[in-house]
Amino acid sequence: MSRTTQETDAIVARIARLEEQNRRLKRGAMVCMLALASVGLMGQAQHKSKRTPKPAPSPAPAPVVPKKIEAESFILKDASGRERAELSMGGTGPSFKLLGQGGSALVTISLNDAGPSGPYVLLSDPAHHAGVSMSVLEGAGSQLSMTGERPNAQMHVGVTKDGTTLELFDQDGFSTSLGNGLKPSKGGQVKQTSAASVALFNKDRKVLWSAP
Repeated sequence: MSRTTQETDAIVARIARLEEQNRRLKRGAMVCMLALASVGLMGQAQHKSKRTPKPAPSPAPAPVVPKKIEAESFILKDASGRERAELSMGGTGPSFKLLGQGGSALVTISLNDAGPSGPYVLLSDPAHHAGVSMSVLEGAGSQLSMTGERPNAQMHVGVTKDGTTLELFDQDGFSTSLGNGLKPSKGGQVKQTSAASVALFNKDRKVLWSAP
């Protein structure tokens, strides 16, 4: 065998050894990479398992509605800050008022504790010219009064233990009285009348006509 052949065989053998070593290194690198990937995946799985799940959001608490509110007065205002209603406790008892834009009471409902005691309702126009009042007072029965633009023009109805009366007044002072009551006669005497009684009066409260 020539020297050249020997050198060639040695080179081929060395290349074969190098290729074998290279394949072993590749296998080892693949094993290391697989091992590192497995460790990473296991760590992530353990980290996820240790996470505490977020609690579900609790529902909003229901608003607490007080069963009882105590005060001496309540004021209701509109969007402009004007007082439009008032519920208060006064010296003669509780009252409820609805106020106009000018601030005056147009509707008043009160429970009068002073004598004679009883409920009272008053309705008025903004200028306080015309109005309606209703009351049920102890010892005075039920009363209904209506006034017009002129203070003398009014009507009054009363129901008491003595009977029922209806009185009409005009702006000139003339009036008509119907029903029970003590009325003066043409002779100047006072007599007790029945529910069927009618009497007409002039502005001086003198009888113009009466029946019976």
